[in-house]
Amino acid sequence: MDPRPLTALELPGQSDRTWLITGATSGIGKELALAVAAAGGTVVAPARNRERAASLVAAAGGCSGSIETPSMDLADLESVRRFADSLTTDIDVLVNNAGAVSPKRRETADGFEMLLGTNFLGPFALTNLIADRVRERIVITGSDSYKVGRVDVADPHFRRRRWNPLTAYSQSKLCDMLWARALQERLGSRVLVTLAHPGWAATGLQNVTGSKLLDRAIVKVTSPFSQPAADGALPLAEAAVGDHPPLSYIGPDGFMKWKGKPQAQEVSRRGRSTVGAEEVWALGMRETGTDLA
Repeated sequence: MDPRPLTALELPGQSDRTWLITGATSGIGKELALAVAAAGGTVVAPARNRERAASLVAAAGGCSGSIETPSMDLADLESVRRFADSLTTDIDVLVNNAGAVSPKRRETADGFEMLLGTNFLGPFALTNLIADRVRERIVITGSDSYKVGRVDVADPHFRRRRWNPLTAYSQSKLCDMLWARALQERLGSRVLVTLAHPGWAATGLQNVTGSKLLDRAIVKVTSPFSQPAADGALPLAEAAVGDHPPLSYIGPDGFMKWKGKPQAQEVSRRGRSTVGAEEVWALGMRETGTDLA
């Protein structure tokens, strides 16, 4: 761990260290994976899209480290289990970064609401299945949208209540915040769990209105307050290598916490609930059939 906060996406030497980063074929995940490889680390970047996976490997061609891209789809628990069974190496840092947004309600291969399934349930299952191989740190990517989230454990997949993108996304991100607390409680001092959010990073993830014209308008209006993907990856990198206590929440320090240098931020009462954390853990176990060994 480095006591000095990162000011650019340049990591301390990572030779002889292995990172597992989900969602590494685009956006902030790709920037973080390339930074780890540039620092000499080995990156395991499980990916669903093989074309993007090949592009990531090619982009790391000049790095002193390396990137491997085995197949995995977080929206398919069978795929997650196959990947976990195939993993033969120990992991120093696990970064649960992959996420999804959608303009309409969709379901995963297991019948989960897509945002909950991809942003929480898939990562929950993956982490439980490989936790015995993680040696140092687990980073969970959050979002300040958790502050308006509500977890409906009786109807988490919006089968009876009305679905909309913000309600579904904020529920999934509140699950992530609470899951982190329950996970740290179970791991104890063996592995450090931290959280990070990228602020408003210009990755295209926000372009989910279903209208190209409206998406372009949103990008134009928010561009003065947004930051490049590499800057959005900086809080994740800081959460992964910085000297922080358990359950630190790292995000940008600037306007509306949308951009700026990474710093530890306060988590609201909603995101710190011990009761909520246990309810979310029970939800994860119920839906995925996984638990920590």
